Amino acid sequence: MKKRVFYLNAVILTASSVLLRLSNIWFRVFICSKIGASGMGLYQLILSVFVLGITLSTSGVGLAVTRLVAEGRGTRDSIRRCVCYALVLSLLAAGALFTCADFISVHFIGDAVAAAPLRILAPSLPFIAICSCLKGYFLAIRNTIVPACGEWLEQFVTIGASIFLFTRLAAPLEALMLGSTIGEVFSCAYIVVLYLVFAGRRGLSKAKSSGVFQSVLHIAAPVLFGSFFRSLLSSTENILIPRGLRKYGAGDSGALAQYGTMQGMVMPILFFPSAFLAALSMLLIPEMAEANAGGKRVTIQRSVEKAMRFTLTFSFLMTSVLIVFADSIGMAFYKSAQVGNILRIMAPILPLMYLDSVVDGMLKGLDQQLYSLKYNFSDSVMRVLLIAGLVPIFGIRAYIAILFMSEIYNASLSINRLLKVTAIEVDVVSWILTPAVLAALLYYLLLLLQKAPCFAV
Repeated sequence: MKKRVFYLNAVILTASSVLLRLSNIWFRVFICSKIGASGMGLYQLILSVFVLGITLSTSGVGLAVTRLVAEGRGTRDSIRRCVCYALVLSLLAAGALFTCADFISVHFIGDAVAAAPLRILAPSLPFIAICSCLKGYFLAIRNTIVPACGEWLEQFVTIGASIFLFTRLAAPLEALMLGSTIGEVFSCAYIVVLYLVFAGRRGLSKAKSSGVFQSVLHIAAPVLFGSFFRSLLSSTENILIPRGLRKYGAGDSGALAQYGTMQGMVMPILFFPSAFLAALSMLLIPEMAEANAGGKRVTIQRSVEKAMRFTLTFSFLMTSVLIVFADSIGMAFYKSAQVGNILRIMAPILPLMYLDSVVDGMLKGLDQQLYSLKYNFSDSVMRVLLIAGLVPIFGIRAYIAILFMSEIYNASLSINRLLKVTAIEVDVVSWILTPAVLAALLYYLLLLLQKAPCFAV
């Protein structure tokens, strides 16, 4: 029964994640058609700053709720305290973002136009924080339908409101950010109502909880500090990229266009197949936490082995698909040959990129978030230093090379830690060689099909 619930939730989350990412790619195509590649670059810079606020508001709190409930310590009082903790942080972040919008837009983003969009985004942070906490509760009780529907509601309202506001407001970026804020408000209202209903039906304990704050700090603080500083470094990295490209000789609009192509067009497509693994990563956190709390070492080892094999097989196959169809994808979505070229170059890093994401989820479930903090922080520092030093000299090629080095470094450390904690030895044949051979066969099969007369364009 428990295994059936796990697989059912995996199917629901996977289907939801795939459809959400498809709609997100479609929306980005729509945005790009309205504001162009350079406008997309500015849009991505604004979002990279806003992510700092989201990180401060949510990092670790949703995980704390999931862990507390999965370990049998979740009560209405403990969840309420987690929500209050997140609200305090989110209000501080929203106030800082709203107050410093002009300074950030001029001195960091480099365009005063960004101030108004940042101010419009700031009020959405408390709603995002509440959603993060309550989604953690639903994940812990193995209910994925409610969070999935909440994400769909948010996406539907955001896209609908943004398209409507595009025809009403003269500033397209302000229309986009206002649509996003409206979507977060609707999603939060939905999650709160459903939480109250489920808490009542399941008879969630109303007893006062002791030691909750210490538990939340133990779980959330490392994730919060790690995620915040990594987001800070990531935002610094995103600001340095267009600046470095300008120094390389791309010019203002050219630098934003290259940055927008990479971050706003290529990366969403590159991460799209990982939607099939996102459910696995999320659902493994409560499963690992519960098994770890019960001392079920064999269960943990079995789960890790299955997750590693599945992730590597899937990611190797997706690498072949992206390499073969890179040009077609770039032209179909963005009418851009450059997108296809970069996709083909980036595709070989998919196995490590996807595996790193799944391993990170398992480490959090095993109470190893402090190690993830150290690995992510050192990785971010390395990326910022390399971008500052190499992009002005070698341009976008340097950034692509840095992404490869970064993923190899981070994934290697995380995988090594997981193997050490779980005492698992790598099965090179079934984990790596077999998926690699299957991927090679798929690559040649797709090439043959692509060259066949019935498939020729």
